[in-house]
Amino acid sequence: GFLGKILTDIQMIIGGIIVCAVGIISFASLTSVENGADNSIVHYIIGIFMIYGIGYPIGHTAVIGLFSKVVGRRPQGTLQGWFASAGSLARIVFPVMSGYIAQYDDITTVFILLFVVLVISNIFVAMSSKTLTALSQ
Repeated sequence: GFLGKILTDIQMIIGGIIVCAVGIISFASLTSVENGADNSIVHYIIGIFMIYGIGYPIGHTAVIGLFSKVVGRRPQGTLQGWFASAGSLARIVFPVMSGYIAQYDDITTVFILLFVVLVISNIFVAMSSKTLTALSQ
């Protein structure tokens, strides 16, 4: 697509993670409705749009493309299946962990933890960008 012509896969991954982190920041200011909070709908709209409308589609598509390039001529289907399975496992484990964190602390802690995970992920991608670029050639 258009972004693929002007940005590398790694730049799109980093950009997607940054956009997701901005969406998470908009959620971090929310408080529990059970405690009488009057949360603005704008926080929800910004967060959902930044994460699922921009960040995730760009970042995830770039990750799959880069993974495919790194795998090269090895069995694509098998390795893509393992990659997808790891993502599915994360979609099971993280909501359970988030529930425990929110129960023992509060929902803001969950979003701060998500933000920290995204920042650490971005740091690892940036630090390994030369290796990833070399492997994808």
